[in-house]
Parts: sequence; structure tokens; C-alpha cells
Amino acid sequence: MSGDSFQVQFHPRLGIVIYDPVAQMGLAREQMRLFKLGAMSASTFVRSIVSKDIVACEDQTMAEHADEVDAYRTARSRRRKPYCEQCRRHFGSVDFTVCGECHAIRCTCGTCGCASSSRRRKAA
Repeated sequence: MSGDSFQVQFHPRLGIVIYDPVAQMGLAREQMRLFKLGAMSASTFVRSIVSKDIVACEDQTMAEHADEVDAYRTARSRRRKPYCEQCRRHFGSVDFTVCGECHAIRCTCGTCGCASSSRRRKAA
């Protein structure tokens, strides 16, 4: 996973998280967005509180969560457009989840890759 620009890390309360520099867009300097593998969703945190407890993820733990990391990698690579087709928000500037069906990013408005090009909205 060394070719990824994101980092898979461990936090004692949040579990396995992904720090992705692309997902930090639009955040204040004192905030950071982490993707939580357990919930398969991204959330914004106060950097000074969360970052002090983040450590590198052990190889065994990485192997156990390889499918979830791959789902995030897939969702990240499927961003044909850097914004939501429904609400036009940039994916790097909102908290998001990964759809369990299509493994694409689901915006906070509920739209994901399951939506057709006719811009149907998939219910969240």
C-alpha cells in the first residue's frame, strides 16, 4: 500500500483510520478529516486532540482490514468528478461514507455511484 497518498493509522478510540491529504480540503488548520474503517465514513475532528493519539498501523492489523482499505481506495479512484453530481459539493470538502453496494463515495446529500447519469438520487 506504499503507492497510496493516504496513510492507514490507528487511534485508540476511533480504531483504524485513514488520513487522506485530499480529504483535508476546505478545513480550518486546526481540523482534520479522518475516514473511520469501522463505520466506513469520514468525520471531522479537532487536530490537536486526535492527532496526539494516532500511531502507525501494525502489519497484522493492516492485513485484517485490507478489504476495507481496498473499498476506500476503490471509492477514491472512482471519483470521475471531484464533486457530487447532485449537490455540487466537492468531495474533499464534506464528510462522506462509502456505499456498501457500489463502493463509491456517498455524499452527505445521499448521492453515490449507484445513481445513474440521469442524476437519480439514491436514498441514504
